[in-house]
Order: sequence, then structure tokens, then C-alpha cells
Amino acid sequence: MFEYTGAVHIHSRHSDGSGSLRTIIKAARRAGADFIVITDHNNMGIRKEGSSGWRDDILVIIGEEISPRYNHYMAIGIEKEVPPDETSAQKNIDAVAAQGGVGFIAHPFCYHRPSPGWAWLDKLLKLDVTVYPWNDLDVEGFDGLEVWQYMYDWVKCVNSFNIFAHVIAPNWFVTGPNARTLKMWDELNMTRKVVGIGTLDAHAKPRVLGMFPACSYKYLLGTVRTHILTPVPFARASMMDEQTVIEALRQGSCFFANDKVADSTGFKFYVKSEGATYQMGDQCPLGHETELFAVLPIEAEVRVIHDGKLVSTAHGESLCKRINRRGVFRVEARLKNRPWIFSNPIYMV
Repeated sequence: MFEYTGAVHIHSRHSDGSGSLRTIIKAARRAGADFIVITDHNNMGIRKEGSSGWRDDILVIIGEEISPRYNHYMAIGIEKEVPPDETSAQKNIDAVAAQGGVGFIAHPFCYHRPSPGWAWLDKLLKLDVTVYPWNDLDVEGFDGLEVWQYMYDWVKCVNSFNIFAHVIAPNWFVTGPNARTLKMWDELNMTRKVVGIGTLDAHAKPRVLGMFPACSYKYLLGTVRTHILTPVPFARASMMDEQTVIEALRQGSCFFANDKVADSTGFKFYVKSEGATYQMGDQCPLGHETELFAVLPIEAEVRVIHDGKLVSTAHGESLCKRINRRGVFRVEARLKNRPWIFSNPIYMV
């Protein structure tokens, strides 16, 4: 399998981000990304600065964050902008599916804990953050969830008392996916495949006193990223490679990790059963000799999750576990007690 690293959910100056396409591509190269996904709010206007495809060794994919007041939906693999329907999240999901795109519920259950006092100072420093959670849980047909989004993780407790610590050492305040989002993801996967990804919501906007960005593009594009696995390498042909990324995301042949904790490149999670090997996103028939494997690039704590419950923990660079029951299996890795890698599931049937 070939692995490629993606920085997903980036905003440009065509919505509420600060950067041009050239600026974002430059940041992606410095951060070591293979592909980027730009999803401006309610528009794909960044195409005016250049079409999608290979640009300076970065595969550029242009999608859209469909952004009504609530229930933002991130669409990838669409050709036409989807005007947000303010009354029906289901209509937005259906509109993406009608174009053959893949769609992800954006930042579900996000929240912001303001200062215990001095709200006027938060407002002065432009830290009175507005959050946009997903509040329609009766929708169907979405392909996946943003399980871990860096900026909403970072901003959840930022206020005028701690903003400068957040700016100086941002990664120390990032604590991993929201517990409710993880629970929702696990429960959904017990009924059907729902792909989990890690994203950024990168804006690089001047925030503190309006003078400098809390997190630059260069910094953010090296943090929570989605790594895809594909049986064939990129062909360096724009349309073909974009479709390779989209299908890997649709299939769930991917994992996500905070690469600021450590480089997660080389992580593997697979199951062997009756002589065949099954990867993330696959259905695997339970056999008499079925084993689960996780391989990490460095030693860390590895956790095996079955149907949303922790069933095994080990420490090292690899894990092998005999499987004797059906259900949804995924793994997590923690490094020095910090959340690091999250696999997509393998479905034992």
C-alpha cells in the first residue's frame, strides 16, 4: 500500500481565511503534505487563482464547506458549488451525493469555554469565539465525520487569561477528539460504515488584537492530518490522483494523527484471516485463524477498540491480537499519554 499525507479543511481568502492559493501551497510544502483540501465557505472561488491538480508537487483538491447557520457539511469531489439550505441539512447532504461527492459532517459537538470573567477583554482581544455545532442527528447518507479537528480542539478553552500560552505552545492545549464525537462515530459504525478523518479548519487569520494569527498555515498544515492508503501510487495525473484520494476517503482506507506529537508515517492497521489481508475500511469474514495487527513508527501505547469499548492495551512498536468475535475494530495510539493516531475501523462479519 502507498501512503499519502493530506491537510484537509483549509480556508483561503475567498471565504474567511487569510491566504492565497500560492501561500497555502507554500505552507503545505514546508509542512511535508502530499495533498491539500481547500474548503471555503459556500464557494469554490479559489479556482480563480488556479485549478485543482498538481501545483509545485502538491496535489490541490478544491471542495466546499457548505455553511448554513448550523450543520456545516464538508464536500469533496464536487464540481459545482452547493448553495446552503438553511432549513434542511439532509438537502445539503443529498446535493453532494447527487454530484458523486464525498461528504463529512464538520466539527460535530464543538464548543467554546469562555473566560470565567472579563468577557469584555475576550471581546477586545477578539476571542469571543462563535462555534457552529451539528444539531440535526436524524440525517442519513453522509459519508463520514470530522472526528478530530485541530482548531476547535485548540480553541475550546482559549480566553484572555491563557491566550498567549496558547499562541506560544499551541499543541499543549490540544487534547484529542471530543468524547461525544468518538462515541457517535463508534455507534454509527455499528450500523453502517462512517469514515473518520482528522482536519484543521485552518484560517490563519489575525486574531489577537487583530495583529497576528494564532496558528499560521505553515504550523497548522503539519498538525492533525489524514493519511490515505492506496494500492497504486499517484500517477501525477491531476484528475486520476484526485479521484484516488476521494475514493480512499470514501472507502475509509485512511487514518488520522497529530503529526506534531510525532510523525505517524508508516502506521499500519490490518487483519489477516484465512490467508487474506484486510485493510482499514474493509469487511473481513471471521475465520478460525483471524489476527489483528497494528504497527507503529515508534514505541507508543496502542489501544484496541471493539464496538466502542476498550478491549486491549499494549506498549511497543507493534501489536498482534487474536480475534474471535464479530464487530467493529479500530485502534488508537498514545505517545507520552498524549493522543496521537486513530485508525479507521475494520469490520468483522
